Amino acid sequence: MARLFVTDINLNKNELQNARIQGLSSAPSAPVTGQIYYNNAENVMYYFNNLASPNGPWVPMNASTEIIQDAIGSSVEGGVGLTRTYVDSTGITTIDLDNTAVTAGSYGSTTKIPTFTVDAQGRLTAAGETDVATILTVNGDTGTTGISLLSESLQVSGGEGIDVAVTDNTITISGEDATTTNKGIASFETADFTVTSGAVSIKNVNLGTQTTGDYVANITGTANEVTVSPTSGEGTTVTIGLPDDVTVTNNLTVGGNLNVTGTINSVNTTQVNIVDNKINLNTDFTGTPTADAGIRVERGTGADVEVLWNETDDRWTLTNNGTNYHAITRKFSATIGNGTLTQVPVTHNLGARDVSVQVYDSSTFDTVECDVVRTSTSVVTLGFTVAPAAGAYTVVIVG
Repeated sequence: MARLFVTDINLNKNELQNARIQGLSSAPSAPVTGQIYYNNAENVMYYFNNLASPNGPWVPMNASTEIIQDAIGSSVEGGVGLTRTYVDSTGITTIDLDNTAVTAGSYGSTTKIPTFTVDAQGRLTAAGETDVATILTVNGDTGTTGISLLSESLQVSGGEGIDVAVTDNTITISGEDATTTNKGIASFETADFTVTSGAVSIKNVNLGTQTTGDYVANITGTANEVTVSPTSGEGTTVTIGLPDDVTVTNNLTVGGNLNVTGTINSVNTTQVNIVDNKINLNTDFTGTPTADAGIRVERGTGADVEVLWNETDDRWTLTNNGTNYHAITRKFSATIGNGTLTQVPVTHNLGARDVSVQVYDSSTFDTVECDVVRTSTSVVTLGFTVAPAAGAYTVVIVG
């Protein structure tokens, strides 16, 4: 398999050593002027001059003087005004002017400048003159309650919770003691209740001695997780908070944002599983970018390794020894060619001129050689002698 070159090769005046010319049993098809090949059948080197005679477009390059003379003679033609004459017997080619006659002309006078007419062969064919003055031309809501007394004689009876006694036309009405089934007069402990104008108000209740059933006697927190101050006592304010150092023995779920201002340490963990698909570094940084950022692996007594974004060079770098950082390469590829351009600009946007460029045939996948110019940090220009067809080649740029 041969490597395909699609541009001229300039050896810059260096030797082409140990070269071998293509060997064929017959002349190659569709040759171009100047093409050479070695005929294996005849053991003769040929070159193509695209001339019809006397030896045809393919001319042998052997050592025969006659052939050389005929090749030279057939390669020379007379141009306009020249006539070529080749004498095969002598091998001499003669070039003659078609017309050697010269026509004399007038050379003007003291107020004129002489002019001359020269033909394609450089001969003076006519002479004239022009005036000196014409030579130079310059041109720029509420409710109510009470006792209702009815009938002609006064009768008084006691109702629920009320006793009535009549003595010597004296009626005594008194309230019964209240029970669970009898509404009457209830008494209230002054320590617990206050009655003012029939209104009863409950005083403070001592939870520790005057209550039954469930009540909170003490509030305590879990060590290293919740602090309580004070833990008991009436009339106190209980403060619940987190200790300076918190230990959660089971799972911790945070519904909102988790902001850590100190160092994050991972203990007894072999790996960290993160559901999110992105990790943002330097999230509190604003303004013109100046800080490098990366992921570092501490290796104990060994040198740390790191993947680092170098802000100065605007590129990702990698170190295997903590000292030497090397750029992480990226790749761009595209098909090229439109059948018209021989100079094809390719925009890769890798942001560097130090890139490697390779071009290969899109059909055969063979590497092809062409001119490569790193035009800018985003563009390379590929040069071809003949404009490649649409999608004919694929370019791969790494940098």
